[in-house]
Amino acid sequence: MSDKFVAICIMAILMAGITACASTRVDDRHPLVREAPDSEVARVYFIRPRTERTMGFADNRLPVEADRFHLMTLAKGEYTMLPMVPGNVWISVTSQTHWGPRHDVKEMSRSRQFNLKAGETYFIVFNLVDGEFRGAFFEPEEVDIYMAKELTRNMLPVGRARKQPVSSLEG
Repeated sequence: MSDKFVAICIMAILMAGITACASTRVDDRHPLVREAPDSEVARVYFIRPRTERTMGFADNRLPVEADRFHLMTLAKGEYTMLPMVPGNVWISVTSQTHWGPRHDVKEMSRSRQFNLKAGETYFIVFNLVDGEFRGAFFEPEEVDIYMAKELTRNMLPVGRARKQPVSSLEG
C-alpha cells in the first residue's frame, strides 16, 4: 500500500470519529427554522451543559420542541444555533427520570415562552434540576452572552454553531 492511501484511510477514520462524537440532531424542516439574512430571523443558541456526575436518564439526548413540533435532540455538553422565525415561541423539553421510593420511571416536561425578535441573538440553556426522590428535569432559561460564553467555553459546537461559535460573538 502506498503512503498516500494509508494517509487517506487514516483521515477518513478520524473524520468519521469526529462526526460520530456529535450526537445532537436538528430537524431543519421545522416550520420555525428559516435560512434568511440575520436581519429577518432571530439567532437562537440552544445550550446543554455537562453535569457534575452521571445522572442516568438525564444523560440521554434531550428532545426539544418548538411550538409543539419536534425541533431537535440535544446531547449533553453540546450546543447549536438555529435561525428562527421571530415571534412568541414555546420551547418545551421532555426527559425521563427515576422518582419515588421504588425508583419508578416517569416522564418530566417543562415549557417556557420566549419572545424572539428579528436581528437579535438569544441563548437558551437547558438547566438540569435534580429534585432527588422527586426526579430530575430540565428547565429552559434565557441567559446573557456573558453567561453563554462561560457555559460553552469547554463545550462542543455542532451544526450551524461550528461556523458561528458563541466564543466568536461580541459582547
